[in-house]
Amino acid sequence: MHIVLPRDLSLDGHLVDRALGYLTVTSSIAFVTALGVMLASLILHRARAGRTWAQHTHGNRRRDRALTFAVALILFVGIDVTLALRANRELDAHFWRYPDQDPRALHVEVTGRQWAWSFRTAGPDGRFGTADDVVTLNELDVPVGRPVYLKLRSRDVVHSLYLPSFRFKIDAIPGSTTRAWFQAVAPGRSELGCAQHCGIGHTRMRGDLVAREHADYEAWLARAETESRLRFDARAGSAADAWDWETGR
Repeated sequence: MHIVLPRDLSLDGHLVDRALGYLTVTSSIAFVTALGVMLASLILHRARAGRTWAQHTHGNRRRDRALTFAVALILFVGIDVTLALRANRELDAHFWRYPDQDPRALHVEVTGRQWAWSFRTAGPDGRFGTADDVVTLNELDVPVGRPVYLKLRSRDVVHSLYLPSFRFKIDAIPGSTTRAWFQAVAPGRSELGCAQHCGIGHTRMRGDLVAREHADYEAWLARAETESRLRFDARAGSAADAWDWETGR
């Protein structure tokens, strides 16, 4: 069976693929080596002419314990520690560098509920919860080449926004605000969903992420702002799923 990963449309997705690739290769090498040792032991220590019983040991000798410890230490350092250090370095250098001061960043408030995602982008006034906000259901439209800064909340249970083509997953937790960011490097439509089982409608909690080139995004945004003004109801209050961006961390 040939496994094909979703096309990577993100700025930093290759780092996730590289980490998973390293884990797959090193674990496979360890697995194949262990199988080889077991096979060699079966062949070399089997019962045969001149040996009535198979040769075996309980593994309680000092050298056996030292060998077991050495092999376990090599595997732990070579796979787990190495991967943890590399991942932490890349988290600091990329994923945790939130675009708080980047004027190009698109701010999006994400609300998860049973069983749908709503996405809210502030309009020209730069404030959330006003008539010019762009609100979409189960579709996130973003521009190519700009950071997309998300803050997430949940109205009921724990959900998890999952973007396979961006190697991205972040939980939306009731009573708190989580945050993450990504950047699209190519236009295209890809799947989004919920990666946390959230009830009987969990499998229906899915939609699309649409990455658009600058001109296409601006045209879409102009239409969306007009439609949002027509739908806006100031009496909705908290049902509007909007909050002040600066205090919503």
